[in-house]
Amino acid sequence: MDLFLSAAFGFPTVLFTPMLIVVLGYWIFVIVGAADTEMLDSVDTGGDAAGLSAVLSKAGLGRVPVTVALTMLICVAWFVSMMGSIVTSLIETVSTPMLWALGAVVLLIALVAAWAVTSGVVMGFQRFLPKRRGDSKHELVGRTCLIRIGEAHEDFGQAEITTAGGAAISIPVRTTGGEVLSVGSTALIFDHDAADDHFLVTAFDPALDPGQH
Repeated sequence: MDLFLSAAFGFPTVLFTPMLIVVLGYWIFVIVGAADTEMLDSVDTGGDAAGLSAVLSKAGLGRVPVTVALTMLICVAWFVSMMGSIVTSLIETVSTPMLWALGAVVLLIALVAAWAVTSGVVMGFQRFLPKRRGDSKHELVGRTCLIRIGEAHEDFGQAEITTAGGAAISIPVRTTGGEVLSVGSTALIFDHDAADDHFLVTAFDPALDPGQH
């Protein structure tokens, strides 16, 4: 037990131990229904991955929710660094620089192993995973949004909409026929102007939204 605790809270495993505790706590919340597996996923106004989603996509891990990818990365990194720390602790040396050097090597191996194992698992199971993508501009047509930053009219308008992944994004909107929508009002997106890259909206009664019932 002493060896386990020494390795878990020693360098480099100590870098991952707090993360592992957070991960375990997060999945407990998911199991009891207090958290969502896609809570860290985000997209930009064009429907492309943003933030952590974009980073993981570039690393080849974009086919699974961010929380799943991070969980796998942290768990593998913790396990590899734990095993590496136990092995290096058996080496008879009292040289502190040597211990730090060995720890740095173990850390590097743990990071590489975490990415390799996680990407391998994602690639191996991607045929069974549904295609994950953010809301495209065309898919936003027919959805409702909230007018933000002043009034929306034929020349200016900014609205907020929540994507299927739960991310709130800001989109440019315009009205037609001289209609003016006040800030905070609900609007219906009925078209997308590809030439000027904005959405056309009109007033909408929130009571008519089936998602509110």
